[in-house]
Amino acid sequence: MRDQSVFALAARRLCREKGLTLREIASQAGYSESYVSKVFNGHRGRRPAVVDRLDEVLGADGELVRIATEQRLDGGHVRPMQLPPPASDFTGRQGYLRQLDDAVAARDEDGTAVTVLIEGGFWAGKTELAIQWASQVQERYPGGCLFVDLRGLAAGRPAEPGAVLDGFLRALGAPGSELTGTVEERAARYRSRLSSRPSIVILDNAADYQQVRPLLPGAGSVLIVTSREHQGALLTHTGAVQIELPPLPVDEAMTLLRCRVGEARVNADLRAAEKIVRCAGRLPMAIRIAAEYAKHGGHTLDQVAGQLSTMPERLALFTSSDPAVNIRAVLDVSYLALPSQPARIFRLLGTSPTAVISPESTAALGEITVAEAGRALDVLHRAHLVELVENGRMRMNHLLRAYAHERAGADEPPRELDRARHRLLHWYAATTHAASNALAPDWAGTGLALDSVKDVVPLSFGRNDYDAALTWFGIEAEAILWVARSVAAGDLGWKLPAMLLPYFYITKNWRAWLAAATDGRAAALRADNRAGHARSMLSLGWVRHEVGHTDDAILLLQTGLRLQGELGADDRDDLLEAWTAFALASAHASLRHADEARELYARAEQLFSEAGLDFGVAVSKAMLAGEQQLGEDERAAETAYDALELAERSGTKSAISLAHHQLGLLLLQHGSYRPALTHLDKALELRRTSRERWAEADTLTVRGEVLSKLGHDRNAREAYREAAEILETLHDPRAFDIQAQIASLNAVLNAPDAPAS
Repeated sequence: MRDQSVFALAARRLCREKGLTLREIASQAGYSESYVSKVFNGHRGRRPAVVDRLDEVLGADGELVRIATEQRLDGGHVRPMQLPPPASDFTGRQGYLRQLDDAVAARDEDGTAVTVLIEGGFWAGKTELAIQWASQVQERYPGGCLFVDLRGLAAGRPAEPGAVLDGFLRALGAPGSELTGTVEERAARYRSRLSSRPSIVILDNAADYQQVRPLLPGAGSVLIVTSREHQGALLTHTGAVQIELPPLPVDEAMTLLRCRVGEARVNADLRAAEKIVRCAGRLPMAIRIAAEYAKHGGHTLDQVAGQLSTMPERLALFTSSDPAVNIRAVLDVSYLALPSQPARIFRLLGTSPTAVISPESTAALGEITVAEAGRALDVLHRAHLVELVENGRMRMNHLLRAYAHERAGADEPPRELDRARHRLLHWYAATTHAASNALAPDWAGTGLALDSVKDVVPLSFGRNDYDAALTWFGIEAEAILWVARSVAAGDLGWKLPAMLLPYFYITKNWRAWLAAATDGRAAALRADNRAGHARSMLSLGWVRHEVGHTDDAILLLQTGLRLQGELGADDRDDLLEAWTAFALASAHASLRHADEARELYARAEQLFSEAGLDFGVAVSKAMLAGEQQLGEDERAAETAYDALELAERSGTKSAISLAHHQLGLLLLQHGSYRPALTHLDKALELRRTSRERWAEADTLTVRGEVLSKLGHDRNAREAYREAAEILETLHDPRAFDIQAQIASLNAVLNAPDAPAS
């Protein structure tokens, strides 16, 4: 068979010989310039009448007619174009299109075959991506484009490679004699035909490497394989470039929704639109279905968002008689292919109150070992039924969770679902309790003690595991709150949020802290637990003070103390009273209520001392030292040094750094600048290693003031700059005050006679 490019080369040569442009030829022949270009390059069929006219215009003396006739006799449709039409609303994915371009460019340089594997979950847009890219580059491939759905994950049997080969050979113009012999023999003929006419071959929805192997083209062609399952064997045998296609980013998902329902509707109800996108898993197909439901079903975006918010109704919107857009039909194929243990874990994950999954929490949920949980999650990940996020965690999107939840209801006994939720709840409670005490040893005493649970193995954190505990909270804090919200009755609904107080105090994640404190108070009121209500008032009052609502905070903390006073002897908690007094003292100190602050810090110190909590005594003394009355310098210094000694005895980083900071502040006020700098540097080192960002900024600010007093203005400016950067990331308005300090120092340093300090 003669290559299609022979016709194009002959036509271009004749154009040059005649000195005619493509536009002039098209005009004389009576066709459009675009049409003639496509005929020349084989992108349109070469009908005899069209070829005769072009041969005449070019004075080819029958040359073009002979070439076209030979090619028709040699195989009929010699340039198949089986590519489905690309989606008109294809959105985003530019980075992945560039990945495809780069993969082809890299292989073009060494002449090897190009194979690209696009993997991803259901409705993520794998096929769309392949079609979109192929439609943009198809003119580069004289052999056209071959496309087939291999039905790897679909109802019924997967496509037979032999039958697909026969279809491809026919499309490439092979006579019936070439459709005989073994699959290997036909595969060789298929590759031979493609060798002279490089093509794009798209194998959609592949089952496995054995199905794909006979359909691999040779060098020069591009093969794109899409699959919902991980194709390790294909990657191993072909060296394919792997593209893992996630759901759309939020902005691209919103763009797609705007394209489908209109810019005005989205902008008019932005919150509902964002909820639709989120509940649709940011999956292109799901967004389109939801959009059509809103557009043609007469529903507002708020109504659609409301339906998607409830687990039972979420799947109903994606149910259709068309299997391609019926979520149950699509997911049944993946689910039913799972081995028994991963299938059970998948079901149980659908009942979990949190979408973030770890092997340890999964082990508790399924009452299996962590190793078994890891293997089950790996199977689910390779089937793209969970997605990898970070730190070894996985996540299940809203639609998969709804499907898994439905499966759990159908396939699991209700008693086992209750037991699984119980195990997960108590695993989170026990692990949170241990992590909280690693940040602030024994800070709550027995006030948040838990009943022992025999069927879960929580993570353990010792006194030296501060960093590990802080990291765990950083990953799991949101999940802990979701777990707490799932508690229908009992004390864990308020205890879990209360356990987060040391983490929130260190990290200053005020928004989450406020949500946790509010949730905890509501749970304590539901449980009618006065001790829980009092503890929730501590957290709520403390965070209200931290965010600047100090008057409200004082009322909340005073209410907490009152509630504690009303508790019976068996329910009284001296440590809770001590921490409430400490928080209330801090609130009064910020309003310069010195007498009230001193009294409350002293009360907290006494209660901590009676409870034997050196850590609590140390922080109370450290704060009390800063509130001593004018003329009590010696007493204030003694108190500050006592605080440092106790803090070091407790071994608690946050207490030691606070004591050093308060000593530095006290020495600054007394004009002892160099000793102050020594203590501030020690505080700064500890606060950096313990990741107390707000406290680090506080120490940097005081350090800047000390350096300025010593005449080291450039170093002072650098300390202020570091503090401002931290406070800006924490959205703390004090950053503006520090910027003013920096501006003042800039004015001094930029003066003509500025010292070179």
